[in-house]
Amino acid sequence: MFYIHGGATGKKKAVQEIFKISDDRDDDTAVQKEPYDNPSGKEHRSRSRSRSRASRMSYDTDTDTDTNNESDTGSVSETNTSNWYDREDEDEDDATTEPEFDNNDYITTIGHTQLDDFHYQYQFIEDELDYDIEEFAEEHPEIKHFDILIYKINTSSCLPFLEFLFYYEKSVCKLPYYKHSAKKHIRKECDGIMSSLFNGKYRYKGYIHDKQTNKCIIFYEKYYRQDKNRSMLVTLENTHWYWITIHEIIYNRKYMTQPIDDEAVDFFIAYPTAGLLQATVPTPTPTTNEEYNRLEGRGNERFKTVHIEAPAILYYGSTFCYAENTVLYGLKREPLTSRFGPFYYFTTLDYAYYWACYHNATQRSSEPSKNVRAGILRYAVFTKHMKTAFPDDAYDVDMVKKFIDRKNIFETKINQYRQTQEKYRHDEYDSIYSYDYTWTATYDTIYNGYYDKHRRIRPVWCVCNNDNFQLLSYYEVDTRNIPDTYSPKYSEYTIK
Repeated sequence: MFYIHGGATGKKKAVQEIFKISDDRDDDTAVQKEPYDNPSGKEHRSRSRSRSRASRMSYDTDTDTDTNNESDTGSVSETNTSNWYDREDEDEDDATTEPEFDNNDYITTIGHTQLDDFHYQYQFIEDELDYDIEEFAEEHPEIKHFDILIYKINTSSCLPFLEFLFYYEKSVCKLPYYKHSAKKHIRKECDGIMSSLFNGKYRYKGYIHDKQTNKCIIFYEKYYRQDKNRSMLVTLENTHWYWITIHEIIYNRKYMTQPIDDEAVDFFIAYPTAGLLQATVPTPTPTTNEEYNRLEGRGNERFKTVHIEAPAILYYGSTFCYAENTVLYGLKREPLTSRFGPFYYFTTLDYAYYWACYHNATQRSSEPSKNVRAGILRYAVFTKHMKTAFPDDAYDVDMVKKFIDRKNIFETKINQYRQTQEKYRHDEYDSIYSYDYTWTATYDTIYNGYYDKHRRIRPVWCVCNNDNFQLLSYYEVDTRNIPDTYSPKYSEYTIK
């Protein structure tokens, strides 16, 4: 992370240095980036535009809304300034590490994809947003309700990813909002909301108007600062603010057990690049005549813009004591006798309840077959190159025998259930990858779903590299009213 000071001149020189921009170009072309890829070829929804990019940049320089509060906590403030500002500290910043600069300071963050030393950017902000919200409000006096989309770029993992701030109200997670009234300055009002929510740095980025729904959404970026001392324990009963990823918004449509507002989901579906970051990477040099012919007519671009993988949100269930230790020391590898080898395993939220509440429970007949305290850990997982394993995958008989003999040294109880290769039946072990751990040479993740005796699928993701996942938060399961023994039909689990 580079701290740039010296006003607009300092910012321009720093950006030129970062992107290797020559000084003989004008300001507009100097800051221009390549457009992102649009594989579908479809245009986005129509929307209004009120200012050019050049005017937006000049206006932004004059009215920078970055805060320079040295007590920057990067968190949702606990001060209750309105009926929907019920907050919890999300991620506090270290005030002592923040250098002291004037009001013209700028922060440029350098990121990477799978290749080192390549920049990442949020191209949706550059391509889709207009800037002058006051002019828009004058042209559309009928719009009084403005949603506020607050995002941060989490850089704590191997790849950066976006998180969006939602507020839990009336049994649903929705975007925070602002109700406009006449003669009020929208920027000042929204900046006041951000100041009451955060003690740290933030910046107004612009707005987008969807003509089909006639809704206007105002964008703010909350600068990300990692604090290793903050508590990751989230209690849904007392917390109303959640940082949610695009995977949870589009695929799960809920944060843990709490549903996400349909209008928010529809927005991200209508504008899919709103949930993705991009990276500028070099174009591969053709090595064969066939590759030259395929690339002919595309020009001599040295770089191209690609989407960065958005992480899947997966879960790990255990006793609550084990979950607390995992937060402190990290997730440990599973034993050698695990399904796909001694690596890291994740599952869906539904099956994580089984791991948490019953998997490690005592088997004594005098005690109930459930854990008294159970915990769920929520992870952002980059699956990258993933293999899906099937029971009927092709295999070599001699190789399977070799791995069976090797595993028999470590597992004895399971031998009474597994058949020898001569008596093998496909429904009695998972796949060839249960024995051959060489899949890690080709893949980063392996996925397999298997059925229990009730024919209920239990999906598992196995990740071989601990750099490919990041713990986001953990929770305690309310075990007071769950069945004493596991039942696949029971689904009324709740989080404290």
